[in-house]
Amino acid sequence: MAIPLGRRRLIPMKFIHIFAMLLICEVGFGQVVSSNEFRLDKKYANYKITQKEGKRISPYSLDLTKDLAIFGAGGTMLTVSLILKNNSEPLTEEEVALLDPMDVNSFDRSAITRRQEMPAADLLLYTSIFLPFTFFAHEETRKDIETLAVMAGEVFVFQLGLNYIVKVMTQRIRPFCYDENTPLSEKTTVNAKLSFYSGHTSTTAAMSFFVARVFSDYLSNPNTKFIIWTSAVIYPALTGLLRVDSGNHFQTDILIGYITGALIGYLIPVLHKNKLKDNLAIHSVLTNDRVALSVSYSF
Repeated sequence: MAIPLGRRRLIPMKFIHIFAMLLICEVGFGQVVSSNEFRLDKKYANYKITQKEGKRISPYSLDLTKDLAIFGAGGTMLTVSLILKNNSEPLTEEEVALLDPMDVNSFDRSAITRRQEMPAADLLLYTSIFLPFTFFAHEETRKDIETLAVMAGEVFVFQLGLNYIVKVMTQRIRPFCYDENTPLSEKTTVNAKLSFYSGHTSTTAAMSFFVARVFSDYLSNPNTKFIIWTSAVIYPALTGLLRVDSGNHFQTDILIGYITGALIGYLIPVLHKNKLKDNLAIHSVLTNDRVALSVSYSF
């Protein structure tokens, strides 16, 4: 049994292409702001560059142990996944003939369609990899470019390794394999069994959320940050819609890919956050029938 090819597209292609280019421009250039947009935060080197004892303190710092652990974990998962992929067997013609769309859960079933090329999805993927270059557009992020470059590398490697290891371990069959109009040659490949979860979506989510999270710690203008975060949320969502429309992924592949990538992109900057000592302490003091405040400052 097959799902008819006449399924309507989720979104018109003309709209997709126009919106994709506008979104790329917004993400790429919407982050160019005044380098004077920073302020002091007592507890963290947050929202701006904090001055302490006349020295500039970055919101982020590297830690050899953390960095080796993240790169090591990502690299190990990627290496193991490539080995497992090389040893994987593609679907046989007999296995393809037995595929039944009704075996797919009702939520994902609408994604079954003929495999189609979607250059816009690939464009969004490759563009997202270069999003960290927008750090050169701001004076303060430019000063921390080495640290931010290492963090960006960690996001990319860890996300790539995790995505690949999950793909080869689950070997979920792609939607187009259930469609009778897709050529058999495309169904009988190892790639046809790597549906879960979407690498395009998880990569764009990881990189866009990473860039938005970092800029949030350097900028103070709420309107600028709103634009950046809105772009970061829409960017991978649009990528995911395109991947579903191409027949490469089910909706659940997109949802899990989005959540996983967003968490990686958001949490790695958190792991590198500089915490500053809060030197000011205020306490209430009760003496007889009076209440007083005790203020102390440690140098």
